Amino acid sequence: MLKLHESQGSDLVSAGKRYSDHYEGSPAQQYLEHRGLGQQAVKFKFGYVSAPAIGHELYRGRLAIPYLRPAGRNRSVATIRFRCIADACVKAPDGTYLPPHRERHEGHGKYMGLPGHPPRLYNTSALLTSKSYIALNEGELDGAAVEGADVPAVGTPGVSSWRDHFDPAFAGFEVVFALGDGDDAGRRFAAKVCEALPNAKAVDLGDGYDAARFIHEFGTEQFRERLGL
Repeated sequence: MLKLHESQGSDLVSAGKRYSDHYEGSPAQQYLEHRGLGQQAVKFKFGYVSAPAIGHELYRGRLAIPYLRPAGRNRSVATIRFRCIADACVKAPDGTYLPPHRERHEGHGKYMGLPGHPPRLYNTSALLTSKSYIALNEGELDGAAVEGADVPAVGTPGVSSWRDHFDPAFAGFEVVFALGDGDDAGRRFAAKVCEALPNAKAVDLGDGYDAARFIHEFGTEQFRERLGL
């Protein structure tokens, strides 16, 4: 696994802080608030790339998602992922941003990671919970949404990103709720998690629903009921 040099770790911390400082009033804030994730932005230090750090020019205009970890000052950001929010960057005549209504990611992927950075688990501090259960989500933003429902949650950066060395992190839980998106790929993700983890339980939230959308539309109580909590 890639180990960051001290200066590289400092650079990530500096970049993460810069993007977090540029979040307020940005299209990223508009996007997350529309998805019901506005309250989670401070906790997870989401940001906006309006002034890219050196080497990050490709990510201009994207939502920045830092992978935080409880460690030394210069190593508290393991990596950063970037989400295209072109679907949230349409302005109304009054200068405000219209709610996203469809994806616009022509010519590039929705998500981009830093070159040479392997897939990691997102929000690993949730693994330190004293609760007997944890949620494993297909995506970082869904993990943040589930945390907001008072359920410890980690995320993976996509369906194909699961790695065998992730397995031991979940061995001590009675139940691992596998939460994929409500589509074929998401259900494959949940099935893959259940195959890898004997304590995993797939939870299908319905066609077209990921955890963030379900919680935003139906509330935390109904979401927790869906998990059986």
